[in-house]
Amino acid sequence: MMKMYRLYLGICLLILSVAGNGFAQVKPVAKPTKNIVGRSESSQKIIDSLELKIAQLEAGSIQLDSLFKIEKLTSADLRDQVIRIDDYRKKLEANINSFKGENLKLNQSNRILIVFNSLVAVLLLVTLFYFLKRIGKKKNAPASDTTNEAGQPSSGAINFGTFEDKLQHLERLGALKEKGLLSEAEFLLEKQRVLGK
Repeated sequence: MMKMYRLYLGICLLILSVAGNGFAQVKPVAKPTKNIVGRSESSQKIIDSLELKIAQLEAGSIQLDSLFKIEKLTSADLRDQVIRIDDYRKKLEANINSFKGENLKLNQSNRILIVFNSLVAVLLLVTLFYFLKRIGKKKNAPASDTTNEAGQPSSGAINFGTFEDKLQHLERLGALKEKGLLSEAEFLLEKQRVLGK
């Protein structure tokens, strides 16, 4: 479009210059030269103003070209940003879908863990109840079987507790046997009682 303006202005300038020269040649020499010089000066002014306008139009076209290039680069950058944003959106959607799947798996795992923990808790409560009931039965058991009339434990119900207690009692029995206070049969009877046989 700018080229058409330049061409048009160039043709106008050509016509004006030819017309100015033609008028100067056609007019008789008898006329004052002042008039011819005036006309050539006015045509020169027109030519100068047209050249100035052409220069302004050329500068404007250069500015428009640079603005067009800038706009083209900006639109390319914006297009690239839109593509990147669209790719990022697709990645986010894929992540959201994978998180939804993982969340469903976690929910199923959590349900299984809740059921398992509930079963373990019920089992622990039943076991605790059973042991408490058994301890209660031991406390309420009659003590007449383990003691005689004098309040001393009967021969078959002596509880010596730990292994060290039994060992100490056996050492005492051995010492009594060595001193001659216990016979061999009494020593064996007491030994069996201590060992719980």
